[in-house]
Amino acid sequence: MHLFDIDIPNKITFKESEVLSAGDQLTVFEYNGVKVGLGICYDLRFPEMAHLMAKEGCSLLIYPGAFNMTTGPKHWELLGRARATDQQLYVALVSPARDLAAGYVAWGHSSLLDPWGAVLHQLDHRPGTLLADIDLTTVEEVRSQIPIRAQRRTDIYDTVQKS
Repeated sequence: MHLFDIDIPNKITFKESEVLSAGDQLTVFEYNGVKVGLGICYDLRFPEMAHLMAKEGCSLLIYPGAFNMTTGPKHWELLGRARATDQQLYVALVSPARDLAAGYVAWGHSSLLDPWGAVLHQLDHRPGTLLADIDLTTVEEVRSQIPIRAQRRTDIYDTVQKS
């Protein structure tokens, strides 16, 4: 949905808008009775998008992405943990393995985070497969113990989907 157009001096300049078009709707689907939200890479930086998918009943958000060697070590896990914590759901971060010979070098570190923001599983930068079971009762337990949805001040602010 969001395009990765950045310029970090002496590090990286990248403009997805030169080759891609932005999305215009949320992607939410059901798999085996579980509502899943899908964001792509840079979408991880937008908590409003995650909030709207959580409002639609998602218990898992999946973010395939290729954070680079500048943003990856600083933000990949941090943002994943933030989305898991602020939306009180599971977050899967899915990255290609690092290939130093590639024109664009990905950070790697595919991960699974729980609704408390804990890293349940994490690969390193090498090729690998991460298979894990998630306990959906944890989503409801966390949401009942820290009831941020019920405590939102919608008399002052709200996050709404426009289309």
